Amino acid sequence: MSHLDPIPAFVTGYSDSGFTNPHEMVLPEEPRDCRGDFTHMGAKYWGLETARHRATKVDPEAEQLHYDHGASNWVTIGLKQRAIIRQINCSTRWFTGNQVQGIGITLHDELTGANHQVLKRTALQPDSEHEFVITPTVATEARLELYYEGGLSRVLFFGELAAEQLPERPNLLQSATISHVSNEHYGKPEMAVHGERQVMHMSGWESARTGFGERALFSLAAPVTLSEFVVDTYLHRLNPPLTAHLFGLLENDGDRLDELMAAAPRWQLAFANGHTVTPADFQSYMLSQAYLDEPVPTPGQFAIRLGLPAGSPWQPILPFARLQPDRYHRFRHF
Repeated sequence: MSHLDPIPAFVTGYSDSGFTNPHEMVLPEEPRDCRGDFTHMGAKYWGLETARHRATKVDPEAEQLHYDHGASNWVTIGLKQRAIIRQINCSTRWFTGNQVQGIGITLHDELTGANHQVLKRTALQPDSEHEFVITPTVATEARLELYYEGGLSRVLFFGELAAEQLPERPNLLQSATISHVSNEHYGKPEMAVHGERQVMHMSGWESARTGFGERALFSLAAPVTLSEFVVDTYLHRLNPPLTAHLFGLLENDGDRLDELMAAAPRWQLAFANGHTVTPADFQSYMLSQAYLDEPVPTPGQFAIRLGLPAGSPWQPILPFARLQPDRYHRFRHF
């Protein structure tokens, strides 16, 4: 890879980009001129553009506004390979009056755990290209602090690949046999396991809105030791799942799958008075609103938990994990 080529990168998370598709900001192509194009959100821009008023809050009781100079938005970016970063280019192209006013950058190296602030809060100019030459820093990720709000059309990282790369970790689910899928109305689980973001729109496993507690069984050819579980809600900005739950067992007997699934984790409702119920068919129970018939004072309000039946052979690996919209989640502590 030439020093003139940017290090391939992808957006892993961000605090806000209500006006635009932030994944465009790490593409090597020139920011597009979208003048004259409009969406329901107003004028169209390339890259990231946050909502306004990050630094200013309304205090209606005191009839005043509160201002915070340190308020910021943020973006996290993953490098597809470990690299020595020597220069970072930030573009506000086409953002003529609504650009991010300032930026700070911290680089992180997963292999060593080191964090380095390579750019302190620095002003950005409208509709301009900014080149920041930094002390050469080994990194696998970057975090941008954006002051306070506004647009950033492109961020590119330049340098060379590091001699030592992260250990290879095969994608186990890509070759797994998938069965016992609860709901695949808009997309199938096999569309979500290839491990690459291949399109600039939502794609993957998505259930219908009538689904409750979706699940799928991934059967592996041989026992494995898990080091990481990735859940990517890429571009699912308004319709991501709320949580993820991972359970496993060593047995892989195709003739007993239905029996094993009968002992799989099940959803339980817990009411305020201590009453609990574990529906045999959670989806049907919820769709029929059968909970309203439960003998409790407030049957329409309850907690939902995922639990294992007594004597179940399934083992919790990641029993509960909260998910965020349009986020590349990495779970490594089992």
